[in-house]
Amino acid sequence: MFKPAPSHDIDYGVTFSKKYAEQLGLDWQESYIKILDELGIKNIRLVAYWDESEPIDDEFNFDDILWQLEEAKKRDISVIMAIGRKVPRYPECFEPDWWKNLDSEELKKIELYEYVSRATLELKHFDNIVIWQVENEPFFPFGECEDIKEEDVEKEILIVREIDGRPILTQDSGEGGFWYPSYSRGDYLGISMYRRIWYDFWGIFFGNTVYFQYPLPNWTYRLRSIVLRVPMDKIIVTELQAEPWGPAGNEALSRAVKDKTMSKQHFLSTISYAQNSGFGELYLWGVEWWLFEKEVLNEPFFWDTARVLMGSNSLGD
Repeated sequence: MFKPAPSHDIDYGVTFSKKYAEQLGLDWQESYIKILDELGIKNIRLVAYWDESEPIDDEFNFDDILWQLEEAKKRDISVIMAIGRKVPRYPECFEPDWWKNLDSEELKKIELYEYVSRATLELKHFDNIVIWQVENEPFFPFGECEDIKEEDVEKEILIVREIDGRPILTQDSGEGGFWYPSYSRGDYLGISMYRRIWYDFWGIFFGNTVYFQYPLPNWTYRLRSIVLRVPMDKIIVTELQAEPWGPAGNEALSRAVKDKTMSKQHFLSTISYAQNSGFGELYLWGVEWWLFEKEVLNEPFFWDTARVLMGSNSLGD
């Protein structure tokens, strides 16, 4: 009953972050075009960062995300468009400094709602946006974030719905979230899927590096969908681990440390694990790192393997 049938018609995609590409020392625009053209992707999740889109109060600049959407549209690539305070990539929350310095909580709400409204209005004319993502794991306590209130997320979702009729995705942790509270506010649930991580466990191991593998068989995701009342066909794996997770940025980790959480074998086994979990949509996490490995470190394995994957239903095709 709980064991899912392996999916044979999977829609693959990636998440692209301008900020992460820059962190890795890449030219973000050149990298983006290579990702679109060389990998042959059909689906992508893009991010509008508030600190870049409204760096000064009421002075909006959506040029970078508009360019990304336009390039995706030229290639008929479908987009999940993420907006809000908390969006993909660490430190998770990307509020502009002027907003953080506001004294009034009520004024902060007004400014947040205004930004979400303006972002939706600016981007909605792209018909290749298939789903809006409003906030990223807003109810999961991870990242450098001020408290995110449920009422604020609900208001943001209402604002987007009033402006545009396309479906809304809400995001939760695939491993530690409760799923239904997030899903009940939108039309789709996005989840993460991680296998191997590094964590300091609140410093209780006195600064020692601890690596951890989630002991979850792939069928547990289907079991959770039943127990937590979220239909499998309404769940999208928007963050499938396909890069290392270690005690520093990936650009600074040695090969030995990276291999603890994302060796070549881990890369293949994680994809296979996800393929057999029963989900029909998998968005891989780490496309910028694959390009960094290929172009900076002369290690093309991850890039080349993903290129094969994006053009087929499995690595064996």
